[in-house]
Amino acid sequence: ASPRARELCLALDGRRLLISATGVPVQLLLTVSAGSLRCERVPAGGDQGAADVNVSGSPLALLALAGGDLDAAPASAGLGISGDDALARQFRELARLLRPNVETLLGRTVGRMNAHLAVRAFTHVNEWGRAAGASLLRNSAEYLAHESRDLVSRAEAESFLGGVEALRAQLQRAEARATSLHAHLELLETQQAGP
Repeated sequence: ASPRARELCLALDGRRLLISATGVPVQLLLTVSAGSLRCERVPAGGDQGAADVNVSGSPLALLALAGGDLDAAPASAGLGISGDDALARQFRELARLLRPNVETLLGRTVGRMNAHLAVRAFTHVNEWGRAAGASLLRNSAEYLAHESRDLVSRAEAESFLGGVEALRAQLQRAEARATSLHAHLELLETQQAGP
């Protein structure tokens, strides 16, 4: 529906992208024609030279790629992208705009139930990884602050910084008071010296 997606489909007219997952007996061939994207299954080991861009990797790496982590996924082990770089970038941008339903696409290859379970498992593993990473970071910070005392705890830092801020405010008031007293003394001295 996006104008940019339609523009990319027109620019990619006649181009093909082959997706191969290791251990899966079929591949997906995406073909752009007449401003739309067509997906079809082809037997594994078929003619890969017919595609302009080839994407291959483990099922989890491909799910990460399809799940939207397009920049981090190529760095993951077992994922390879070959073919025309400019076309690969255009297909990547088109994938960002299309937001395909991974479960439906995978369901055409491995069956609906297996696809549902695979996407669900990947989602749970992803959520667990994020929660475990956050917990590790929080526990490490607590250990470094409270046990080894290599870091200052948040409460101590806030208390210290609050004290510094209060002292700074008191010094500014004292400086303003001293300036006012100095000006008042000068005024008194000029009045006494005058007549």
